[in-house]
Amino acid sequence: MIDGNDLQKIRAIFAKYYDTAEFKIAALEQREFGIGNRKKIDSRHLSFANLSEFRNYLCNNTPLFVSHSTAYYEFPGATPIQKKQRRGADLVFDLDIHAEGKYGAYEKLDDVKQDLQRLANDFIKNDFGIKKEHILQVFSGNRGYHVHVRDPAYLDLGSEERRELVDYVMGQGLNYLDFFIESDTKPARLLGPRPDEGGYRGRFARQTIKALMEKPSEISRIFSNKEKRDFFISGVNEGNWSRMSFKYDDLKKRLAHVAETLPVRCVDTDVGVTQDLSKLIRVPNSIHGETGWIAKIIDDIEKFDPLKDAFIETKNKETMKIKFTEDVPELVLMGETKEAFKKDDEKEFPMPLAIFYVLKGSANISDQKSGK
Repeated sequence: MIDGNDLQKIRAIFAKYYDTAEFKIAALEQREFGIGNRKKIDSRHLSFANLSEFRNYLCNNTPLFVSHSTAYYEFPGATPIQKKQRRGADLVFDLDIHAEGKYGAYEKLDDVKQDLQRLANDFIKNDFGIKKEHILQVFSGNRGYHVHVRDPAYLDLGSEERRELVDYVMGQGLNYLDFFIESDTKPARLLGPRPDEGGYRGRFARQTIKALMEKPSEISRIFSNKEKRDFFISGVNEGNWSRMSFKYDDLKKRLAHVAETLPVRCVDTDVGVTQDLSKLIRVPNSIHGETGWIAKIIDDIEKFDPLKDAFIETKNKETMKIKFTEDVPELVLMGETKEAFKKDDEKEFPMPLAIFYVLKGSANISDQKSGK
């Protein structure tokens, strides 16, 4: 349980951030908002006429969590929900990761980032044909990422259509063997996907070529020979997978691990978030109340490091002294390794890092200094 005085100090810091924070909330006046303190959403059905009104609310009330609807409404503050009169909804994907312990997920955030990149590039842009300007990629502020798709062509999709898109992304029912047929020629040839094809077929061919170039022996030791490898790849480029005279069943086994890399399924792509037309999702660039990290809008995913780039920036290098109330493992935070700490250890940290430990329930504020 976080001390009430500590929360009061932290809210004051959040309020300063919200005074100048940049928000990119499309059609803000058509969104329903929800806020939370004891949990992520304690109350909802809030609405704001403009950004200034929204900002004033955050500065004066400063909830630990703030979310907005994925949907657009005629009357966003109305209750019950049927009276809101939905006008459409963003298509939102939630990539999250779960791990044991309070801090276990953070060392796996790079796995989620890789899935985010595949989701955005392979599926949303390439397969769904959505342009970059309609895609907003956001760090969740804790254990994952959100992708907001605001393409007008997708706003009117119903729940079932959205569920089908998630199933497609996660490879539900995918069988890579369906990509292949045996020709009726003599000798028979194994005909398969080409790398210039779209969707899963082209992705499978490209991933196979990538595997052959990077780790050829994982498919077959004969591909350690560059000449044989190049010969087989030239066949794949033409859709002819018979260049090395593999038996069909043998080739199926050798390519099984390639198929496993195709869908976004190594992390939890939350079907409920995408499917729920009345879902509230964390406001991009707001603060996550369990970490003090910004649910940051990402401009360059390649360079983005949430364990460094999502911390609130403070002026004058403000610091805060905290006392640990439990043991904490070693973590890489703010670009450097932070040692493991024991219960009752007292340490002085940059204020954003101290807030992180306090909000995680691992420490209490013991003193505060400014302008170190």
